[in-house]
Amino acid sequence: MDASTGGGRFDVLPRVVTALPGPISARLFADADAVLCGPMRDHVDVPFVEARKSDWVIEDVDGNTFVDLVSAWGSTPLGAHPAATGVAAEALDRYGMEITDYVFNEPALALARRLVEIAPAGISRVGPSISGTEAVEAGVKLAREATGRPMILGFHGQYHGESTYLTAAASTDLSEVTSNAAQYVSGMVFAPYPNRFRAPFHKGPGPYDDTLYADFIEEHLLVHQVDPEQVAGVLIEPVLGEGGILVPSAQFWRRLTELCRRYGWKLILDEVQTCLGRCGTMFAAELWDLEPDIVLMGKGIAAGCQPIAAVLATDAVMADSDVQPGGTFAWTPAACAGALAGIEAIIAEGALQNARALADVAHEELYPLVELHEQVGDVRVVGAWVGVEFVTDKRSITPAPAFHAAVHQKLVRRGVLGITQWGKWVYRMQPAINMPPDLFRWACRQAVEAIAEVAAHPPAEPGLLARFDDGVRRRTG
Repeated sequence: MDASTGGGRFDVLPRVVTALPGPISARLFADADAVLCGPMRDHVDVPFVEARKSDWVIEDVDGNTFVDLVSAWGSTPLGAHPAATGVAAEALDRYGMEITDYVFNEPALALARRLVEIAPAGISRVGPSISGTEAVEAGVKLAREATGRPMILGFHGQYHGESTYLTAAASTDLSEVTSNAAQYVSGMVFAPYPNRFRAPFHKGPGPYDDTLYADFIEEHLLVHQVDPEQVAGVLIEPVLGEGGILVPSAQFWRRLTELCRRYGWKLILDEVQTCLGRCGTMFAAELWDLEPDIVLMGKGIAAGCQPIAAVLATDAVMADSDVQPGGTFAWTPAACAGALAGIEAIIAEGALQNARALADVAHEELYPLVELHEQVGDVRVVGAWVGVEFVTDKRSITPAPAFHAAVHQKLVRRGVLGITQWGKWVYRMQPAINMPPDLFRWACRQAVEAIAEVAAHPPAEPGLLARFDDGVRRRTG
C-alpha cells in the first residue's frame, strides 16, 4: 500500500515481528522498573519501548511498527511533521530558552496575532500558558475576576488536568485519577455531561434527548444547590474526550448558552483536546457557532514540537485583567515558532478536510459494528476522533472494561496503537489529522477483526469495583 498526504507517506504497512514486549524492550523495561515511579512501571497497555516515529508510524527498539492512533494524546496533530519541528529548532538556536512573559520576543507576538485571527467570534485577547492544566486554572480565575462570583459549574466525566485546586473541578473521567489528591473544597458544582447513549436515571441504551441535562441544571441544580447569581462561569469540554468522545446536540448548546446569557455566566470552553483540527474544524466551537467568553488551548497547539498552551478571551474578560496565566516555561520562542508553523501547515495542507475524510472512513468501517456485535454498544465519531463503547450486552449496557482491554491487546499485536486505560470501556482512536485515509482505513479494519475475535470468546468482566476490594488499586489481569 502506498499513499501520501500532508507531506508524508507510507510504503509498508505496520507489522509486529516479535512477541510483545520484544527482547530489547523487555530488558529496557527491567532497567526502568528499578528507577522509575509506580505509574511508569506499568507496561501492559503499551508493551514496547519506542525507538523512533516518522509521519504516522511508531517503530520500537525490536523493529516492530505500529500505526499511531494516539498522536501523543493529541499533541502531534500532524504526526512527526518536519516543517514544524525544523522551525522550532531554528528558534531555539536563535533565542535559546527565554521567559516570554518577562522578556518579550517576536515569535510570541506572531503566534498571538494568528490565534486571534483564527479564534471563535468575539475572541480578541491571548494569554500564554504551558499546559492544559494551567490553562484551565487561568480560565477559572478569569471568570471569577470578571464576574466577582465564586462558583464554577462543571460536568461529570470531564478531565481538566491534575493540578491542586482543579483536581476538585475534574469530577473526573475515572475516580481513581483524583483519589488521595482531590481538594474537596467549595467553589464547584456539577451536572452530568450530555450523553445520548447512557443517561442517568434511565436503564438501557438511548438515544435520549440530551436537553434533559439542561433541564437538570435549570430545574434541580439551580433550585437545590446553587443560586445562579453565584455562578461565575460554565467550564465545559465541547466534546468530552477522556470520558468517551461524547458530542452534545445543538439543542443542548442552545439551552446552555441561553442560561449563560440569562444569568451572566461566562462560557469557558476547554478546547485543550478539541482545538486545531481534531473535530474537523479549527475549534470545536465552530460546530455549533458558539461564541465563548474564554477558550482554553493545549495539546494540538504544540504541533509536535515543545510544550505550549494558551488562554483566549474576549476584551471584556482579559484586556484589563490582572490574571497572569503564564510562567517560566510558558511560550518559549521555540514553542511559539513551532505552534505557528503547525497552524500554517494545517491550513496550507488541507488537514481540516482530511480530518473530515477520516471521519467518513470511521463511519463506513466502524458504525456497522453496533449491529454486528452484542458487546459494541455505541460508536461515536467527530472529525479525527473515534470512541467505541463496549458493553456486556445491549439490554443492560453494563460497561465491559475487560472486553475493551482484550481488544486493545489484540490490536497492539496487529500493529495498531490506540488509547486505552485500565478500568475504562471506551476504546479511542486519535490519528493525526493529516493521516492518509487509506492507512486509517487499514487500522479500522484491524479493529473490526480484533473485535470479532474477542466477541467470539468474550472475557469475564470482574466488575468496576473489583480492583478496590482489598483497598489497593492494582491490575487484576
